[in-house]
Amino acid sequence: MRTPRAARNSRALTAVAALAFVPLVGLAAAPTVGAASATSSSAAALPPPCVPDNLSVEAHQIPPVARGVVLVRVVNEGAACTVDRFPTVTFAGLDGSARPEPPAAGARHALDPGEGVYAAVSTDDRSGNARYVRALTVAADPAHAGTTFSARELGASPRGIAVYDPITTWWHGTPDEAIAALPR
Repeated sequence: MRTPRAARNSRALTAVAALAFVPLVGLAAAPTVGAASATSSSAAALPPPCVPDNLSVEAHQIPPVARGVVLVRVVNEGAACTVDRFPTVTFAGLDGSARPEPPAAGARHALDPGEGVYAAVSTDDRSGNARYVRALTVAADPAHAGTTFSARELGASPRGIAVYDPITTWWHGTPDEAIAALPR
């Protein structure tokens, strides 16, 4: 008789263990979901905006193959920080700025200390409607005043920088990626 009673006890323990396991599974799943949410929100927590004095900004025209294309490089020389998703590029004496390609609203782009990013700016669509300016200004963030580069510093023609329907790419890790992101 012991065997049947042991079997009954064994079945009872199995049932209790099964009932006890169900809430544990539910409890175990809850922290995982919470942990995933915490990870997502910490990934969304970006460093503060970059201070303009901690950024090095460079720009030059890419002749002769890509006449009308300016390569911009920004390097973070400070602590981790963020800039806008794409540079703000304005042209001396003209209203507005280069439009981003692909079109997008501003968003933050994180830069680690010492990290550099590149954007390509197509200043002229070669339609023959260009106006010529003596300088352009590049800001890594629309809140920054930016750095101004003369046509001469960029390596533009003596007439100046040809500007008609200018576009800028988002930030990329290499010059080649930035140039390849320009629409053809």
